[in-house]
Amino acid sequence: MKKHILVPALSLLFVSVSLNAHTAFLGERTELTSALWAAGLLFSNNAGNLILISLFIFCALILFVAIRGIRGAIQEAAIIRQDAASLLSGSHLPPEKKKQLFRFKRQGMGLRSKMVFFTFTLVLIVNIMISTPLFIMMTESQKQTLLRSLLERSEVFVEGMVANARTYLSQGNIRELGLLPIQMRSVSEAMYVTITGHNTETYVFEDQVWATNDPNIQHKIDTTFYFPSISRITDSVSPHVFALKAELNAQARMRAGYLAVIIDNLHKEANELIERNLREGIPDFAQRLEQIQVLLHLHEVNMAFILSDISGGIWSEPHYDPENFVIPDNYRFIFFKPVMYHRISHDDFFWGLVRLEVSIRSILEEIETGRRELLILILLVALAAQVIGTIGALFFSTYLIRPVKQLVKHVEIIRDTENKAKLMGVEIKLKSRDELAILGNTINDMTQSIVKAAFAAGDLSIGKEVQKKFLPLNQNNMGDKLSSGFEETKNLSLFCYYEGAKGVSGDYFDYIDLDGRYYAIIKCDVAGKGIPAAFIMIQVATMFLNFFRRWEPTKKGMQIEDLVYQINEFIDSMAFRGRFAAFTLCLFDSETGLMRFCNAGDNIIHIFDASRGRVVTYNLPETPAAGVLTNFEVESKGGYKVQTLTLDHGDILLLYTDGIEESKRKFRNAEFKEVLCSHGPVDSPHENHVSGQAFEEMGNDRVRKIVNAVMNKQIYTLRKFHNPEGDNKGLQFDFRSCKGTPEDVIMALISVEQMFRCYKDPNATEENQVLVDKIVDSFLKEYFLQYRYYCYNAQESLGNNEYMYYTHLMEDEQYDDLTILGIKRK
Repeated sequence: MKKHILVPALSLLFVSVSLNAHTAFLGERTELTSALWAAGLLFSNNAGNLILISLFIFCALILFVAIRGIRGAIQEAAIIRQDAASLLSGSHLPPEKKKQLFRFKRQGMGLRSKMVFFTFTLVLIVNIMISTPLFIMMTESQKQTLLRSLLERSEVFVEGMVANARTYLSQGNIRELGLLPIQMRSVSEAMYVTITGHNTETYVFEDQVWATNDPNIQHKIDTTFYFPSISRITDSVSPHVFALKAELNAQARMRAGYLAVIIDNLHKEANELIERNLREGIPDFAQRLEQIQVLLHLHEVNMAFILSDISGGIWSEPHYDPENFVIPDNYRFIFFKPVMYHRISHDDFFWGLVRLEVSIRSILEEIETGRRELLILILLVALAAQVIGTIGALFFSTYLIRPVKQLVKHVEIIRDTENKAKLMGVEIKLKSRDELAILGNTINDMTQSIVKAAFAAGDLSIGKEVQKKFLPLNQNNMGDKLSSGFEETKNLSLFCYYEGAKGVSGDYFDYIDLDGRYYAIIKCDVAGKGIPAAFIMIQVATMFLNFFRRWEPTKKGMQIEDLVYQINEFIDSMAFRGRFAAFTLCLFDSETGLMRFCNAGDNIIHIFDASRGRVVTYNLPETPAAGVLTNFEVESKGGYKVQTLTLDHGDILLLYTDGIEESKRKFRNAEFKEVLCSHGPVDSPHENHVSGQAFEEMGNDRVRKIVNAVMNKQIYTLRKFHNPEGDNKGLQFDFRSCKGTPEDVIMALISVEQMFRCYKDPNATEENQVLVDKIVDSFLKEYFLQYRYYCYNAQESLGNNEYMYYTHLMEDEQYDDLTILGIKRK
């Protein structure tokens, strides 16, 4: 896009955002209106809409006239802004742009035009940033108020209906029930009220209509004519009624069943007492009968309280949520609430249902009217601010020229300082007290933010080292954790590897030798990145270690699902939004090869089957990840269960997070520029991706083939799609001399993944460096056939002796942690 059309684009963006906000809550329109809206030709005979469109056109004309007057200055200012952005990001300017910047310093008029344009654009952006959220906030507030009001009024009305219906249903009083629906006039949006109840013959709730003023009731019942207490209703609520009935009856039996038994026994005792008194005459008959009546009253009050608590508020069909409101096709909602009470000698408590259907058309019309008036007012104020800001900029921009050179010099200091932490205390001091001084202060704040970011980057590096302390990795002479770990026993061979991406994360694995025979193993992947994910990961690690601290091979010790429930309860109690942990827990008997698995979310197990000579995938029961549901909800869905598998001699169990499978490399053309896949129509399949995609993933298929090649001592060829070095050019790895150990398998996966992301750009220089783990380099040197072509230029890493650099080589970023653990049964 050319620089001189930046402001018109912003103006159109403002108009588009406002129009979209103006219609965001109207729901579906007529087919004709929808078609006109899609074409950008929405017209209305409403006078308010005509005024609104006129204001948009007028605003656009004003902006167009202003832009034409400073068109040349805008082009130069746009270039300067891009150069300044390059300086602030630390990148280098090409020589021709440095010359432009030098000429700019000498042209006062160019600077003046730049500041005019900057102020003009700033006012426009501020208008957009303030007006749009203000409009959305106020209209949303109005919408929420009206929708909540409808919900509250409907709830009060339905509660009253239920209270009356409870009395008349228990008495079988159809006449009084028939008078209740006319009370709906207290809710202006109400369409009708329907009260359903039990079958009068069987005393079983079957959704018979006892009272209604629904004009369309004839189309909803199962009889030719409407007969109160006989005709059964079928509507959009019906599919949920009997499930609701069963659930509420179950809750009522659990919480109030004992009260029902007591009340029934008291009634029985009262009747027997009365009969006995009539036959024999009992001296203290009146006193005992009064005691029974007092007890009955107390228990019935308690029963009513429990049933009211169980029935809760009101339900709706479709779901009515003022916070995330969805407009149904017919603009109607049905609110309903059960009628619950105790009937003597009956086990059910659910005896009826009150339905209230409401229409939201009047609310939507009221929202639309208020939105239109508010939008016009905001546009007028924004237009006035734009005009005033532009005129003011023309008068004051002259005073903004002198400090610009100081700003540019300060930015150049930022650019030329390689270690951003050294910018501590570096500030620009301007004597002016205008907008440019604010800009100078902003740059000062930005400079300090860069300093903080530099220190934070160091803190993150420390955080990553702390995170590695929880992983079973080997240590160097300084006590720092390396990237790999291993263990050899008479029964098993174990190897693990971890290479973190940027910052701290939630990937975690560990194993514990419990008694020389049993091993506790865990592999965990916490959703998200940063401190929250690392915190959850550390807590999971702590709970894992504590759980198996005093483990014994008893029946209770084999119940590893207890730990899964504990972890789920902890993460759920923390209430991290969008944070959960998918993990697999395993208790491994190294003598028999029996593996007890219990998983939360992560249900895929990969085992290299030595007898078949290939990787076999097993699916554990599908369970929710830890932290998504409460333990009660997990139990209702089947719970966390233990499943057993057997690791035969020579088999290898592979546990890894999605970092290896979801490793990404970008598509590039012959000029090594990033491109999208253009093979066929967009979204059509092409090999391991779809057309229109910008990258490919390592993928599970490649992972399986690499493992199979290592274990079967074969040559593996890595082929990349849309490869700038040639689609037919493959990277070859000769695994024929591998010994088939877990270390061979894991290092092969890590090494192939490293080269999967690397590419040999002819323009790469010594400054283009790829950080490589030395053990990965050793593996590549032995098994990677094109090692000398890709990896011959190498340098030591001054900051970490465990790593080195490949120069004259480029790579795509490692997006996720590489976490993998392999166990081979001997």
